[in-house]
Order: sequence, then C-alpha cells, then structure tokens
Amino acid sequence: MASIQKQFEKFHDEIKLKRFDENATLREKRDIITNRIKEGLKKKFQNGEEGVPNVEFIDQGSYAVDLGINPDDGNYDIDEGAIFDLYIEDYEDPTEIKKWIRDIMDGHTVIPPIIKNPCVTITYSQNNEPIYHVDIPVYAKSKYDSKLYLAWGKEHSNDDNKYWEPADPIGLNEYINNRFTGDDKKQFKRIVRYMKKWKDICFKSSGNARPPSIGITIAAVEMFMPYTEYNQLSGKLEYVDLIALKNFVWKLKNSFISEWDSDREEYLYTIYLRLPVTPYKNIFSKMSKLQMTDFYYKLGDLYDALQKAEEDCDPHTACKLLANYFGNKFPIPEPKESRYQVNRSNAPSSSSA
Repeated sequence: MASIQKQFEKFHDEIKLKRFDENATLREKRDIITNRIKEGLKKKFQNGEEGVPNVEFIDQGSYAVDLGINPDDGNYDIDEGAIFDLYIEDYEDPTEIKKWIRDIMDGHTVIPPIIKNPCVTITYSQNNEPIYHVDIPVYAKSKYDSKLYLAWGKEHSNDDNKYWEPADPIGLNEYINNRFTGDDKKQFKRIVRYMKKWKDICFKSSGNARPPSIGITIAAVEMFMPYTEYNQLSGKLEYVDLIALKNFVWKLKNSFISEWDSDREEYLYTIYLRLPVTPYKNIFSKMSKLQMTDFYYKLGDLYDALQKAEEDCDPHTACKLLANYFGNKFPIPEPKESRYQVNRSNAPSSSSA
C-alpha cells in the first residue's frame, strides 16, 4: 500500500474551513447580523404592550460542529438559529416572525434578504457576486410541551406549506459533537470533510442532485469507525485515513436498498437515513430515486478508486487517481522516476578532481 497519509492530511488542511472563533471575518458577519436583529426588535416593539420579544442565537450546521470546508465558489454558508421566547399558538402564520427578520435586515446588504422555506437568507456580495450568505432558521416554543418548533414556509406559500415543525437544533449539535473524542474525533472530522469535497466535485450543485451535507455527516456519525495501523518504525499506532475512508464508503454504499420502480420498469437504489432528533425524517427524502441511484453508483466508483489506491505501491499514481475524485487540491507527489533522477543529480561524483 502506498503511504499517502501525509497527502491526505495536507489535503485536509487545504479544504478545512476555520470555525467562528478562528475566522474573524465570518465571526464579524454573524455578530453584525445578530446585533442588528436584536436592536431592530427593540425599535419595532419598544412601544408595544407586550414588550420586546426575547431572542437567543445558536450556531448551527457545519460551523457548530466544526465540519465546514472551504467552498469552491467562495460563497460561504453560515447557519445561525434564532430562538424566540414566543409561543407558536400566538402565531398561526409562522412566516410572520420571519418577516420581522427580513424587514430588519432589509437594506443591510445589496442583495435583499429572502424568506425561504426553512430560513431567512442574508447574502453579502462583492462586485455583484455572493461571497457570504447567512441562513437564519426561526424557532419558537409551544404552550403545551418543551419542544422547539421551526417556522416553515415562504411568505406567499399557501397555508398547507406554512407550518410549525418540531425541531431539536441543540440536540442535533450534541449528537454529532459527542460521538467521538480525542484523535478518533479528529479522524472522523477529516473523513467527513473528504466526503463533502468529493460531493462538491462529483455532483451538480443545482437542485437536489447533490446529497445533503447533513446526510453525509449523520451517516459518518453512525457508520464511521476509526482506523489505525501499527508502524514498526515508530513503534506506534498511526491513523490511516485511506482505509478509514474506504471502509466508511463501503458501509454507506451498502446501506442502500434496491427497489422496483414500476414507472421506469427497473430497479433503483434508495437510502433511508433518519434524522437522529425530532422530527426524525429521512435526511435524503428530497432526492429522487434516480438521484439516489446516481449517488449509489458514484459511491461505488469512489470505493473502487480507494481500493486501487490502497493496492498501489506508488504514492504518485495513487494520489493522481484520487485527485480525480477530490479535486486539484489533493496533493500529488513526484513520480518515483523523477525523485530518483533528482537524487542522482544531487549525488557526489565517485571520481575526484
């Protein structure tokens, strides 16, 4: 097997997106938005009888669990949940609260805020090109239980597509964060980031053709197993990302089931992976069966490439193969022949002057 752990780790350093406490720009954008919303609510409700609604913010998504990667298009996606101390029973239309945020943030950016089904999106741009966008899911509580509820729906959706959906964003963060510890957790994070970059490279970005990142993450939480091998030279157990990744891809691929599609008169592959917290829905439900089938076969292609890389004794050819699946940021060492030629040219002459 080619020794390419250094190449994997260098690749990881290239694609890793720093967290808020490490990335001053992203932290600044988040804080500007949350402070603006708080101040906007004070102005909107300062003369109201019921006072200013209290709101707390929580980091969500890949930032909250430190699993982000640098996007190829530079358009960073930040998730910041807004939890209002309000009762859903008092707001039959869940988009009403989302409109507050939309109106407060209107004029803050060149691109107007947009109310989407799961969130309000604020987009920062430069030279008319998006460079950051912040998704703000809105939550409230109920008078009858201790759950949080997500405000679902667009401003002009019909009533059937506007509702309060049970959600547990805090529990989801804890579920992901608490699965592994120490160096096992570090390898887990590397594997998830490798898979996210593969997803970005090998799938179209439009629509639901690209598997959701949360699906990759939850699959890794449930299926990934740390992998180490004993190094006789160092006398230590060392992590081998190539094998850990290959084993995970194998498990994920085998979690698909084959189902007969009567319309197409052929078998298609489907994956069912439920969210581990309320509302426990299938994370891949937005993908069509054809898109899931494409996902299945691309996982097979990735597994075959990882298998070939494992069997290859030359780091150059192994990494060159993997770069087809992970992009041009995956480092490719010089061929053995080139290294040999360099060593020969640097070797001292056997004859003396």
